[in-house]
Amino acid sequence: MSDTITRDEAFRKLAARCTTKECCISEVREKLHNWNIQRVDEDSIVSQLLAEKYIDEARYCRAFTNDQFRFAGWGRVKIGYTLRQKQIDSLTVSQAVQAIDEEEYAISLRAILKSKAKGLKAMPAHIQSEKLMRFALSRGFEPQLIRECLKEMSLECEVGSEI
Repeated sequence: MSDTITRDEAFRKLAARCTTKECCISEVREKLHNWNIQRVDEDSIVSQLLAEKYIDEARYCRAFTNDQFRFAGWGRVKIGYTLRQKQIDSLTVSQAVQAIDEEEYAISLRAILKSKAKGLKAMPAHIQSEKLMRFALSRGFEPQLIRECLKEMSLECEVGSEI
């Protein structure tokens, strides 16, 4: 393949890619930059992709949020931060992140904490709690929700059930 690619070739390739995988504008622009497409052509390709609905940042945010929450076990903070790094509008990011079901979110956090706690059994309770808090924070969960889940888990332990 030659070093340069025409505007029409770039559009066709990106349209094909956007039909198989959700993309955001920053990812498309990065790809165009890597292909050494002129800025004027880059803008027109992005505009055309938007007009023809190959790119939809709200749709991308919903898909990204769903995938990272369900499959990677990320919390709202980490998902939102990552989407904002992709230069997506804060309102769009906020709407996508808030669409996560509260009950499902708390269940997911509890499952992640319980799974991690199994490897920390030999530690004193306060150290175990600190490590679990750091772990959940690194996954992007909110501190208040983590504290609530840790309290619930310690109550369960006091009555004799496993973490």
